[in-house]
Amino acid sequence: METDFGGLDGHFEFFAVVTPDGKIPTVEDDATLNDPGKWYTSPIGSIAHLSDFALVFTDRDDAEADYRRHRAELPVGTKIRAFAVSVEEIDEAPEDDVEGGLSADPA
Repeated sequence: METDFGGLDGHFEFFAVVTPDGKIPTVEDDATLNDPGKWYTSPIGSIAHLSDFALVFTDRDDAEADYRRHRAELPVGTKIRAFAVSVEEIDEAPEDDVEGGLSADPA
C-alpha cells in the first residue's frame, strides 16, 4: 500500500540524458549546453537538487527532443536512461520529540 503524500505519488519515473561517464548535461537559459565542467555529477538519487535546466524529463518524448537538439555537442555514447523512484514515508521521530525539537533531558 502506498502512502498518500498529496501531490506526490509515492512512485514516479523520469528520463535523463546521461553521458557515458554518468554526467547529466545542463543547459543555459538560451537552450545552449553549459560547459561540461558544469554538468550535473551528483548521485541520481538526489534528483531534488537538479536545476530546472538539467536534461531530466518526466516524459520520454521531451527527453528525446532535447537529446536530438544537442546530439552534436554531446559525447559519443550519450543516451537517454530511464529511472524510477519510490517514495516511502518513514516516521522515525524520537518519542521524546517536543514540539519539533528534542527535549533537553536525554534520560
